[in-house]
Amino acid sequence: TTTTTTTTTTTKSKYAVFEEWLLANGATFPHLELRSYDSSDSTSKESKDPSTPDEGLPCEDAPDDSEMRGVHANRPIAAHSQILTIPRRLLITVEMGKATPLGSAILRHGLDLDAPKHVFLMVFLLQDRVKEDSFFRPYYDVLPRTLSNMPIFWTDEELSMLEGSHLLSQIADRKRAISEDYELICSVAPSLRTLATLADFMWARMCVCSRNFGLLVNGVRTSALVPHADMLNHLRPRETKWTFDNDQQAFTITSLRPLAAGSQIYDSYGQKCNHRFLLNYGFAVEDNVEADGFCPNEVPIVVALTQQESGSDPLRFPEKTSFWTRDGSPLVRRVRVCASNNDNTKSLLSLLRVLVATRSDLGAVTKAGPYMYRSARDVRFGLNCGNEARALEALSNACEAQLRAYPTTAAEDREALDTPGLLQPYSNARNARVQVLGEKAVLGHFGELAACGLALLRSDAWEEEIEKMDGRHHAIVQYCKDVV
Repeated sequence: TTTTTTTTTTTKSKYAVFEEWLLANGATFPHLELRSYDSSDSTSKESKDPSTPDEGLPCEDAPDDSEMRGVHANRPIAAHSQILTIPRRLLITVEMGKATPLGSAILRHGLDLDAPKHVFLMVFLLQDRVKEDSFFRPYYDVLPRTLSNMPIFWTDEELSMLEGSHLLSQIADRKRAISEDYELICSVAPSLRTLATLADFMWARMCVCSRNFGLLVNGVRTSALVPHADMLNHLRPRETKWTFDNDQQAFTITSLRPLAAGSQIYDSYGQKCNHRFLLNYGFAVEDNVEADGFCPNEVPIVVALTQQESGSDPLRFPEKTSFWTRDGSPLVRRVRVCASNNDNTKSLLSLLRVLVATRSDLGAVTKAGPYMYRSARDVRFGLNCGNEARALEALSNACEAQLRAYPTTAAEDREALDTPGLLQPYSNARNARVQVLGEKAVLGHFGELAACGLALLRSDAWEEEIEKMDGRHHAIVQYCKDVV
């Protein structure tokens, strides 16, 4: 049995109605309260100093159009306390979307969609929210109306702040994929066009993208919108954990450490590069570093095989092309790398070794047999000093070219971020600067790796060069010691 509130938001704030609806249907959150922040607050989305009590207004006292909200403790909370319980009947799941007329049409025609799980949640949301007597009306009323912080909704002026970043291409790809999904569904279910415009469909996509939880509900793996739980902002390392508890038949959140009264309570959205945070959630983390010092920020570096790259050595280009494309890869590859010695970094260096390979270099690779070097991504060790030096020069040139594509330098970005009052916390302008600065840091890391490697290759006193590397990033030192 479910209970629908009949109180209108003209007499009570929409947040009061929302919480009454949750409580009437079995939800529990006795130590939590919702708060709202204006654009000048530094408490939304992530906090640099979680030990400092966050501010913000109770949501019922905030402007009705505020879209920056969070969840706070209204009293001290002990570690390992269940702080939120949302019964199954309050969840919107993929299966509910499949059961709608639009969902049935999508399934019946077997549409190949960009984000199928998201789409089923979207079509439920779009069909159900137009019903004035919808059971979920109190939830729909508190969803953000514009999502103006999401890059797919940024103005041209705001997008220009990402000049030089590959994220611009990803934003365009996202908008194109959403539009294609919309048109494809409309082709088999024309009622969607009457129900929702493309702008509505985009809004629903980003609502679902930024708010859904992947759950195992009664043995069925699904995705769900979970009212109230989707208002927790992000922080690493995590201080809460969530799950669907089959015994309680409810979604639950449990504290992992003591939480102070008045403090904001966070969820962890996972270890992610800032481009994923910004594209999917509408924010960028200014100090996106894990507890162990690892920074997951990435940047794609383009490696393109062209005939000009064969150099002066009389290498027959088709031989290199054949090896380069052995695994079905295109001539132009984009490798996402971060400041680490992970598999992508090793693949990038491997591709660069093949890119600059002379005829004898390539002969050494191909003669080793297909099991040692199955593809151009598998040349994980230096072939010889000359090849490695050329690979590092190519890496340095690629990083410098990408850095020149930005209209500002890293130093200028840092100065802008550090200037009080210039870029409001969590504004689109600030998030754009944080994003591009993170990319430049990664490009700077690989430029430094190339410089250190070349200095070592060109030195007769390599032991002294290694000693000079004290204080360098551990991935640079590891590369120099293990490879060079």
